[in-house]
Amino acid sequence: MSFKDIFLLPNLITLIRFFSAIYLFIYFIPEDFNSYILIFIIALIGLSDSLDGIVARKFNLVSKLGIILDPLTDRVVFIILLFWLSSIIPQYFLYAVLIREVLVLLGSIYVLLTGSSINVSQKGKFATVFLFVLICLYVLNSTISIPFLDQFSIVVIIFYFYVAFEYLYNLIYKSG
Repeated sequence: MSFKDIFLLPNLITLIRFFSAIYLFIYFIPEDFNSYILIFIIALIGLSDSLDGIVARKFNLVSKLGIILDPLTDRVVFIILLFWLSSIIPQYFLYAVLIREVLVLLGSIYVLLTGSSINVSQKGKFATVFLFVLICLYVLNSTISIPFLDQFSIVVIIFYFYVAFEYLYNLIYKSG
């Protein structure tokens, strides 16, 4: 790992996402924004989550720092976002996602300690997109009532856990 890796564009995108989320959490509450601005902020966070990886692969800017920094930042930013929005999202959703994130974190620690490798699945990317969409729908629901939101939430949570268990299964049985 090299200090100059911090200045690679994908890592800068990751760090901007990290520090922006912390700044948002410390200095604002969700009620400081109207629903549409809040959805825009959440969408930017979600898009930057994908953008750093796309830029890294497209321009061959993958670094050892980025391999560690990106997933760690993804987890931290997502957890910060959930706590920040806890007045808007249901508690069962918050706890379900936190439990899932802990499982993925444990899997990530296992990968780091053992030097194993695992490919990120398309299902995982879709699950993350669905989760960001669901969070935006909860924000919108604070303004206008969205029918079947809780049912959609349960489907997304089940899918999110399925992806996590598949990830852990592949770590344990396919990497060993």
